[in-house]
Amino acid sequence: MVLGKQGMRLEALKFSIYILIPVVASISFNNPETQKYWADYFQYLKFPANPNTNLKEQYEELAKQRALQKEQRQEYLDQMKRLQESAQKSREKSEESGADKKNWWKIW
Repeated sequence: MVLGKQGMRLEALKFSIYILIPVVASISFNNPETQKYWADYFQYLKFPANPNTNLKEQYEELAKQRALQKEQRQEYLDQMKRLQESAQKSREKSEESGADKKNWWKIW
């Protein structure tokens, strides 16, 4: 343990941190919108409001939605790849055609 003035400052700093963290957490998480966001964020399984709800159908529907999203994402990636390839071809074509020409700002 550090004795003297430095030890007192260290202890005061530690004590203020111990007090400050819960106070700041209480203030920040006391907002109802924040509580709802984090409660929804960490909710892994949504229990049905109606006990007659068929969970198997809900899971199958979710699986179909995920498969559709995966398919759409793959389609988007393929489109982006084709776009990049066409842009690269047009750049190469413009470089080939412009290699023997002088640029308009160069006089010599």
